[in-house]
Amino acid sequence: MSAGAGISVILIQETKMIGEIGHSVVSFYAADSGVEQQLYDLYKIPPEDPHLPQYSSILNNTASYIVTAKCSASADCYVGFVVDENCTALNYCIKSVGSYEKTKRAIEIEY
Repeated sequence: MSAGAGISVILIQETKMIGEIGHSVVSFYAADSGVEQQLYDLYKIPPEDPHLPQYSSILNNTASYIVTAKCSASADCYVGFVVDENCTALNYCIKSVGSYEKTKRAIEIEY
């Protein structure tokens, strides 16, 4: 009986872990969406239009992201972007944090 109880405890923990792995994947792709949106904005929105260095969005599956872009000291920045001396990129350093349920994943890029 104790062996059966021990095995059921292990199975329950494994089931929870598998569910959290799925949340991790959704969080990662939400963070990726934030990076892609910021890159799109930087390349496609004309320089005279307003650009946001930080914003967030809630996606259709209730996942969300918060994306922040900082300007490199060696680049010409859009108005409102913070110049970050620690950003070693040619243009911008972008960080996006995706979250789903209780799981968060982040992506940082430099370009």
